[in-house]
Amino acid sequence: MDSEQTRARLKTLLHDRALIRESVVLASGKRSSYYWDARQVLLDPEGAALAGRLGYEQLRAFGPLAVGGPTSAADPFICAITAAAFAAGDHWTGFFVRKEAKKYGLQNWIEGPFIEEGTPVVVVDDTMTTGGSVLLAIEKARAAGAQVVAAMVVIDREEGGRENVEQVLGGAPFMSLFTAADIMGDTAQ
Repeated sequence: MDSEQTRARLKTLLHDRALIRESVVLASGKRSSYYWDARQVLLDPEGAALAGRLGYEQLRAFGPLAVGGPTSAADPFICAITAAAFAAGDHWTGFFVRKEAKKYGLQNWIEGPFIEEGTPVVVVDDTMTTGGSVLLAIEKARAAGAQVVAAMVVIDREEGGRENVEQVLGGAPFMSLFTAADIMGDTAQ
């Protein structure tokens, strides 16, 4: 399957399995008439393979050595990308950023292989509205010494998150595999 076919198949899976049309309150506090539960696709082996491949293909040019993001939303995407990278011969580790520091043990914000000072990393998430979770993950990765070389989400709801994240990336690129409009057409409101 080439990249266009991979993208088309993932788009279909996200539309058919991840889009929930019901009134919900999002993590941003905003109310919406629809919700993306991307984990319904990213935790399925086909969806994980497709998303991992597309993510890896777009991110490899930036030379990351680790991929991480907010737990638990980003966890499946992180694992999918690192598995795709390994299959292609690149050893990228994964890391998860907690919602708050652990209260015991090492009291870490970040779980996974230690990020050494200057390690190039990519921050990812499944779905983004205002970017709050991605911004926290970027902040904590930088505090651990990482150099954030890019950020990516599976679905950008296009509700201000891109602009918020681009402001803190300092010129590093932000990408999304899809926007809500890409998947929903003109009904993404």
